Amino acid sequence: MDNSPDHAKRVSSPTNSDDFVLQMERDSAAPTPSNPPSIHSTTNHSTANSSSDQPDVLHPLALPIDTNATVQADTLHSYIYNQPDHYDEPDHELQRQYAARLDDLLDGTDHRPTRRVSLYGEKICDPTLVRTSVDRYVFYSAEHGTVKSPSLRDLLVTPSPRGDEEKPAGPHVADLLQNTSNWWVDIFAASTEELRALSKIFRIHPLTTEDIQAQESREKCEIFQNYMFISFRSFNHDMHSTDYLEAVNFYIIILKTGVLTFHFQPVPHPHNVRRRIHQLKDFIHVTPEWINYALIDDITDSFAPLIQHTELEVDSIDDLVLVLSGSEQTDMLRRIGSCRKTVMQLLRLLGPKADVVRSLIKRYSDRAREPARALLSSSEDSRETKSEYKELRKVQHEVTLYLGDIQDHIISMLQNVNHYDITLGRAHRNYLGQISIELSQSGNTTNEMINRLTFLATVVVPLNLVAGLWGMNVHVPGEDYEDLTYFYWIVLGMVLYIVAMLAAGRRFGYL
Repeated sequence: MDNSPDHAKRVSSPTNSDDFVLQMERDSAAPTPSNPPSIHSTTNHSTANSSSDQPDVLHPLALPIDTNATVQADTLHSYIYNQPDHYDEPDHELQRQYAARLDDLLDGTDHRPTRRVSLYGEKICDPTLVRTSVDRYVFYSAEHGTVKSPSLRDLLVTPSPRGDEEKPAGPHVADLLQNTSNWWVDIFAASTEELRALSKIFRIHPLTTEDIQAQESREKCEIFQNYMFISFRSFNHDMHSTDYLEAVNFYIIILKTGVLTFHFQPVPHPHNVRRRIHQLKDFIHVTPEWINYALIDDITDSFAPLIQHTELEVDSIDDLVLVLSGSEQTDMLRRIGSCRKTVMQLLRLLGPKADVVRSLIKRYSDRAREPARALLSSSEDSRETKSEYKELRKVQHEVTLYLGDIQDHIISMLQNVNHYDITLGRAHRNYLGQISIELSQSGNTTNEMINRLTFLATVVVPLNLVAGLWGMNVHVPGEDYEDLTYFYWIVLGMVLYIVAMLAAGRRFGYL
């Protein structure tokens, strides 16, 4: 235990910025435990084993921290057997402060404003609505196979399939997490308690845990000292669902020896990647970086069929918008609106992905460039260590090349979708222009009919006047004569008036 004044000052000052410093990189001077604790082991690490030259570590753990291990064995053992955490010793004061911060972030939703700024943003799924019988936890290793379980505790105590008739059951998943590498745990709809346990077992920063628990929708790549946190969104693939094409948040945590993935809606990407690894495990070296690449690649490829379908719809609209007329155009505006909505959703989903992949490529390039010279020039390292490091760098370089290919695909898809948006905008304007022309033509036809009716009314009004005058009960010309001479002359005059007016109307274009 460090009894220095600086240490005491940090303990007594909860607001000190050093409380948030995490040492998560492997220290070459620190001893590496040769026999990691097993799930069957009942001995816990005591605080007496911590070296005095180790820096103070702040992490939401109630038990001593092994800064060189990806999985905290004591915390894992405590969680499996439901042992209570102990804070009696003063060595756990900083850890208790950090655990308090984690509890404040995860349990404070009822006491502080929500992180959502809009009621109409991304759809938030409630983990409590997921059936308990669903296998929400899936452990996968290319060497040991797949283990599924409905809860985290059941997963940790489940033996892996060995595939041998003599020993059908292999080590427990908890042992594999501690003693093996290149494993992958996929987590569906994790509860707040499970997120808290995972953050303690795998030393996940409380801010990362809060992002997952709040289902943060912004796509990003954050670098921490012992892992990388990637938020990469997919979409709902169920065409029969009302939420089809809605964004689905997918989170990836890349640790030193494995990968954790989180999602709160069913997605096909974990199954597709496990099948791909099973087919290629004899030809590739499966690492956490490669698993991360495969997940990002599968999510990116899932947009290809949707973009192809959108391309066919856009081409069809662009060809028909100026050809259809009359009743055939009644559905065109609806088709344009639906297609533009799909294009806007694609732009929203694909837009940030290029920046995330670019950040990953830069991270891998920097990590491959900086420590390589120091390690390869060191005379203390053995040839085997250097060869293993070179092999690891080679694999990471290959992953970087693959990520560059994904970046090219994303940029190409964005360019295509932008082109579709421009084409739909032009088709929309052409459709509205054609509708305006048809309305103008209809208005002109109506005006012509009104002009004709007006002219006919002009012809008939004088005739009504003459007939009305002759039908009045007053003295009129010709009533003293017994013959119909006046009547015939009046009718003849009316006929001549009609003929003259029709001829004038046809001459001047009124008819």
